[in-house]
Amino acid sequence: MNKTDYLSFVKKHLHRIAPEAELTTLDPEDDLGATLDIDSMDFYRMMVAISDELGIEIPEEEYGKLRNLKNIVNFLESAVT
Repeated sequence: MNKTDYLSFVKKHLHRIAPEAELTTLDPEDDLGATLDIDSMDFYRMMVAISDELGIEIPEEEYGKLRNLKNIVNFLESAVT
């Protein structure tokens, strides 16, 4: 997968927890919780679903750094390859 694939992948998961959100206009550096009004439990579930689908470990201590699309995509790129 490349950055664009990971971005689409993460947006697919975001759509599941925030179906009303306009993800096409979301800035990659926007805080997802604040911008999309995602609570910590929804974010946690999304991260677990992503790690399960990709078969990778996303340590909970990393979640604080993964609050925007840019950081999630960068993390996934380095964790999967």
